[in-house]
Amino acid sequence: MKVLHRQSGRTVIRFDIAEEFPKTLADWCRKERIGAAAIVAGIGMLRDVEIGRYDGMEYEIKTVEPSSEVLSLQGNVSMKEGEPFVHLHVSLADEDMDVMGGHLFKGTVSMTIELILLELDADFVRVPVEGTFWKLDTLD
Repeated sequence: MKVLHRQSGRTVIRFDIAEEFPKTLADWCRKERIGAAAIVAGIGMLRDVEIGRYDGMEYEIKTVEPSSEVLSLQGNVSMKEGEPFVHLHVSLADEDMDVMGGHLFKGTVSMTIELILLELDADFVRVPVEGTFWKLDTLD
């Protein structure tokens, strides 16, 4: 991973082949003490991707092994249990150019991931919603 530009809360990062994503991003946020980013957006290619769709009770997880084009990658960064939590959704195009998407759990960079982060001065903190397993973001 390489930070290409970082100024006034705007950061452009490139992730390279074989890096685990979004784990590498979460590790960098921890190291840089980033507690909130309102916007995370990017493009690139991933393989061995795990995406999910919440069905109201739990996540249905799908694994996409071949390298897929990242058509859209967006989300945010918040604090969850004292650690940066990278929350991303992704749209992917497979080798047949069929599109699928969902919550991005993990993937491996197969070409590059290029993204921009808009950092916030305040922390987003995930707090539990009573009676559910949900944790919603609030500004701290």
